[in-house]
Amino acid sequence: MVNTYKIVSLGASGAGKTVFLSSMFKALSIQGDYTFFLEVEDRTKEKILNAIYANVVTGDSWPEGTRYSEVSEWTFTCRVQAPTLEVYTACRFTYFDYAGGRLTDSNEEDPEFDRIVEEATTVLGLLDGRKIYELMKEAKNFSVDTFLKKDLPSIVKRIRKSTVPIHFVISKWDLIEDEFSLKQVRERLLKIPEFQELIRMRNAANSPVRLIPVSSIGSGFAIPQPDGGMKKISGAVPRPFQLEAPLACVLPDGLQARISALQKKQGEIEKMPIGTQNVFSGIISVFGRTSQTVLDVFGALAFLLPDEYQFARPVVTVLSRGLSYGVGKHEQSLAERAEKLKQEREASLKLVKDEASSLQHAVYNFAVIENKLMRNFPESELILT
Repeated sequence: MVNTYKIVSLGASGAGKTVFLSSMFKALSIQGDYTFFLEVEDRTKEKILNAIYANVVTGDSWPEGTRYSEVSEWTFTCRVQAPTLEVYTACRFTYFDYAGGRLTDSNEEDPEFDRIVEEATTVLGLLDGRKIYELMKEAKNFSVDTFLKKDLPSIVKRIRKSTVPIHFVISKWDLIEDEFSLKQVRERLLKIPEFQELIRMRNAANSPVRLIPVSSIGSGFAIPQPDGGMKKISGAVPRPFQLEAPLACVLPDGLQARISALQKKQGEIEKMPIGTQNVFSGIISVFGRTSQTVLDVFGALAFLLPDEYQFARPVVTVLSRGLSYGVGKHEQSLAERAEKLKQEREASLKLVKDEASSLQHAVYNFAVIENKLMRNFPESELILT
């Protein structure tokens, strides 16, 4: 059985959700450096994504965003081609693209959205890099006002309904990177009370939150205009940046969140009647340790995890290296781990022969990408000190 991981994408109109999705698919649609690739299950939707990307690259205008009444659904199948040239399915990712206007222009209850979020693996909050750049420049204009009073509060309000990991993705990073670091952007965002409070609550629940800079087109492809738009530079070639990172962090963050939730059941387990409690004696013994790794917890709690996290032991071993259990994420350990992960990834490709081994290989790729993100942007993990 192939697992499907659901991602809800939230962002105000103009933040770049549609361009991000089409560029991510284009970047990962062939088995390149990361030795896995994505396919769109619905061929009609694949044509739509390709047309959107073609418009980005060659068109005079930018693609239209998701219509107000629409929640677009895109399912990507993660596939691996073995050295034998046979292709196997590792897992699937379904993106729900929530219309920006529907997010920011309505205060009404939205049962459809609540249902989608409840079923999600990860919530992706896309923050408009153009507006963040102006915020960092301390501009006093409508764009900054809209971001602070409408866009971000609307995203935070919706995300509060969720208990799953959050990836705040800063779009249009190419507009920011030459003048401001991610650390500076992070510090400014944390000065916004509702944003800081959301992070504090997530930290208390040990639910992962990330701040991931991306660029769907890369530097030198378009320049900002006074009216808030972006003008394409004639002859420029897109150089997408870090579009794979949000996707790669879905599994490690999801596993951490689920295990953290199960750890919180310690008190409930200990209060059970003795006859019932004996069933959980292995769990209680793990909880009673002063030091535990994700593998300790997984060994005792695996049967309580949702089906999509019923991984084979080798998969958990790979994922656990990116979690906050066990190995610390300081710069040296990440650098040391990077080369070893790449070697293990190459070795795992030679062993791909079915869906289980292709998932294990895909997970090695996700670990390599997550490691690279943490090395280049250690501030991307949002933990308040």
